Amino acid sequence: MRKLAILFACFLTAMAGVARMGLAQAPDAGKAPQVDLVIRNGLVVDGSGKPGVSADVAIKAGRITAVGQNLAVTGKETIDAQGRVVCPGFIDLHSHADMDILKHRAAENYIRQGATTLVCGNCGFSRVDAAKFFAELRDGGTGPNIALLIGHGNLRREVVGPLKVPPTDEQLARMKQLVREAMQAGAVGMSTGLTYSPSAYGTTDELIELAKEIAPFGGFYATHMRDEGTNILEALDEALKIGREAKVPVHVSHHKISAASVFGLTRLTLQRIDEARAAGFDVTLDQYPYGAGSGYLSFYVPQESFSGGVEAYRRRIADPTERAKVVAGVEDVFVRKLFEAGRTSDNPEHTAAALTRVQVARSPQDPKLSGRNLTEILRARGKNVTVHNGAEVLVDLVAQETMGINHTLDDSPGGDVDRVMRHQLTSIASDGMVVEFGKDNPHPRSYGCFPRVLGLYVRERHVLKLEEAIHKMTQLPAQRLGWNERGVVAPGCVADLVVFDPQTIAEKATFLEPHQHSVGVDHVLIGGQFVLKAGKMTGALPGRPLPGREVKEN
Repeated sequence: MRKLAILFACFLTAMAGVARMGLAQAPDAGKAPQVDLVIRNGLVVDGSGKPGVSADVAIKAGRITAVGQNLAVTGKETIDAQGRVVCPGFIDLHSHADMDILKHRAAENYIRQGATTLVCGNCGFSRVDAAKFFAELRDGGTGPNIALLIGHGNLRREVVGPLKVPPTDEQLARMKQLVREAMQAGAVGMSTGLTYSPSAYGTTDELIELAKEIAPFGGFYATHMRDEGTNILEALDEALKIGREAKVPVHVSHHKISAASVFGLTRLTLQRIDEARAAGFDVTLDQYPYGAGSGYLSFYVPQESFSGGVEAYRRRIADPTERAKVVAGVEDVFVRKLFEAGRTSDNPEHTAAALTRVQVARSPQDPKLSGRNLTEILRARGKNVTVHNGAEVLVDLVAQETMGINHTLDDSPGGDVDRVMRHQLTSIASDGMVVEFGKDNPHPRSYGCFPRVLGLYVRERHVLKLEEAIHKMTQLPAQRLGWNERGVVAPGCVADLVVFDPQTIAEKATFLEPHQHSVGVDHVLIGGQFVLKAGKMTGALPGRPLPGREVKEN
């Protein structure tokens, strides 16, 4: 019913436009109305999950005016999409594009994937002044559209500081005010990153109070949960409790099992999510399609060691007694996360394999470490490959604010990645960043997330059907955002579109060589404007900040 309502709303919008422009299919081709662009002969996969159909798509003034076979319209420009898929632009519910979008406004690494909208501010990290951020985006434009979640971690840092202390009543009131201001400026919800300080210092009650502030705006609570490994069920229960008590939808970010010792637990987490949905609670999730995650290596250390910030952490690890506590905490996490069931830390081969799961992505103070894993680093330094020595190295890498790639997910056939991907509530999302080509060693998802699904998981492995995958990249995330005019190819909807070759679309980026653009995407339109045309960036920056739902009436 929801899909029908969305399509009907788009249809009504289109009919009004058709009446104004006199656009109707006319049998006399000589009198056919003119539009800006006609995409002919493509396989239109509309985003709803239905199989594709051969059809034309007409676009005028940034919107789709008609979809059908042999449309009786003429275009100022015509694209022949024979042998190509025409679908909605991909909506990435989980990105960190806000980190560098103002430096690299074209966001080429995303445009070449077919992504037309990036939701940023995830995992508790965001700009606090949403209104200022949106103004900066508008001043110059961007390639893709941008939506924003207000990040709890940055809110807490702004008001409470980097300390592991409860907020005073005045500080809590100030954080609530900042959440309201962000929502008023157009944020789509609030995010948490509960494995990272200072977001990790927020209690469940604190998060409930803050999440209540997004409820009047129709926002949702997106959470990098407090644990994604051995304690994931308790973390999921906390997330659901926050949503229920704040009366807001919950969105589980990059759902996965990130501890090799408990691969398979998604059977229980997805069951719990299904039970919550059956009971009437609005909960959804997203996923990146890889066997490794990425982020600051700091989440391997006890988060209380970061109370006071990075400098306080550096002082702690300079004290032998405090350092020993931190190292012991890291060793415990390594044993729980890096060793598969049945493997032990007293076996040298098992330990070497386990420590290869932690790979350096970016090390500002020692760029030569980029791309190396802990086992390689220990051997290069002439150290025995032990859990203790690996923990010692990591403690120092964290002091250097090193980014890491963590190979702790089960992407074997039928494993957790496949299971989450097949779930009907899972949107495909990158968890990536806008990157400078050739710099550092980023996770390949920043270049290849969406083409990887369409190439590997659809065309090669048949984990998803084409229409299922596109639905998970388009209408499903649009529904999470409350958007009715994006995410589907239908008359009246915004012309954010992708044209790609289903036989060749693929990622090229790898963990060792990540700076490779995806292939197979021919055209990307945002608001009816070409951002990618015939495989070449046009230089156009039509993207704009996209607000959340309308404020509810009291």
